[in-house]
Amino acid sequence: MSRVAIIGGGINGLFISWQLRLKGFEVELFESGDVLQQTSSASSKLLHGGIRYLEQGHLGLVRESLIDRAWWLKNAPEFCCPIEICMPVFRNSPRSLFKLYAGAVLYRLLAGRYSLGASSWIGQEQSRLRFPDLITAEILGSINFYDAQMNEAKLGAWVVKQAKSSGVKIYEKTKVNGFTANGEIITSRFGAESYDFIVNAAGPWAAKLNIDNNIETNHYLRLIRGSHILLDRNISGSFLFQEPSGDRVVFVLPYLGKTLVGTTEVSQSIDAAIKCSDEERAYLLDIFNRNFSQMASEKNIKQEFSGLRPIVTSKSERQEGYFSFASREAKLEVMGNLLTVYGGKWTSAPSLSRKVVKKINNMRK
Repeated sequence: MSRVAIIGGGINGLFISWQLRLKGFEVELFESGDVLQQTSSASSKLLHGGIRYLEQGHLGLVRESLIDRAWWLKNAPEFCCPIEICMPVFRNSPRSLFKLYAGAVLYRLLAGRYSLGASSWIGQEQSRLRFPDLITAEILGSINFYDAQMNEAKLGAWVVKQAKSSGVKIYEKTKVNGFTANGEIITSRFGAESYDFIVNAAGPWAAKLNIDNNIETNHYLRLIRGSHILLDRNISGSFLFQEPSGDRVVFVLPYLGKTLVGTTEVSQSIDAAIKCSDEERAYLLDIFNRNFSQMASEKNIKQEFSGLRPIVTSKSERQEGYFSFASREAKLEVMGNLLTVYGGKWTSAPSLSRKVVKKINNMRK
């Protein structure tokens, strides 16, 4: 039986370990802290195809993620559910009602038989009646579409349970001190061990780990800090707001009895503290107060959290740019017996794990 070591206890590392074990591999996972406590605990709590990626033409990525969304809803329905999301359009919105409606219809068509419901165009007066807490003086109407929301902590715990039940050995608080492309790994718990394969699934830290261990790579990770706040406010629906000044969009969603506002997109180095800045906090509060009649201040923030999102580029494409235009598609790279997962997100863990299993099987031949 081939032995595989997984580096990283985020959602992708856990899901990959689970699926490899189901295919007959002996799997051990190493996490320097506690599983699901870094990037995987700081999402927007959505399982989604990424409707905004349609604008950049990433149709294949959106289609794949929508199929993954359906996988979660089918296999763990007690921890996730469909939600209807409203995209209000105001006089100063950068995208028209027609453009958003066309995008919402395409989004549903790409979901095919996995569609969660028809998109709808809601007129000006009906929008005002349906969402009485919105500031609607400048509203032109709204477009509604469907996605899914998860209880992130409970869904993550379910994945951990599946991995452990399948026979994956998970070692938390176990630092990987070094590894090679030949399958050798040194951990703080066991010292030096040899494996048939190593999967570097350390998320935002994957590239740094390879560099620190002199592993050649053709990829580079641009890191984006995304921050959220949870407010002690109740709202009339789930919303996706456009930024009047450009390409950003921000979700405002009911979540576990509170209201989640996020996310920001701020470039960050791997060594900087991962926390919500004063500027991000003010920005998110401004989004809420600009759109809702019920004002909120810092005293209404019950929780805030931040995570790093890795955007994959080649070494020759390190230039900065609009993060909203960047693809979230993951890349797999093989060096000897080491497979590195660059990028990835919560929703796409099922399809990403299938690609990793296929890659490992090919490496074994």
